[in-house]
Amino acid sequence: MAMFRKKPAVQPAVEDLDTASVVVAGHDLALREVVVGARVDRGRLGVEVHHPVFAELGPDHRDEAAKAVLAATLGLPLAAQVVAEVIPATHTPIDSFGLPALRSFVESITG
Repeated sequence: MAMFRKKPAVQPAVEDLDTASVVVAGHDLALREVVVGARVDRGRLGVEVHHPVFAELGPDHRDEAAKAVLAATLGLPLAAQVVAEVIPATHTPIDSFGLPALRSFVESITG
């Protein structure tokens, strides 16, 4: 949970992942361009997050952007509840998939 503590306690998920974006360090990151890799470990997720702009960002901004993407996708506090680890990736994760699939999977395991 502490992973997302810089964000407000409650932040709803964006409705349309195809049109929404997050802004980090002056970069407008379209959520439709994000792909993730995920694994389940003891009921929580480890999520590797990739956006093409991540290669241009420093490590702190990549970390901030990856967390902002997950907060926008899942909303808070759900992201804090289900995500145990966030790994910003400068390369596309193996077996990656889009944010709509991540949202659907999280909804299926949280009821």
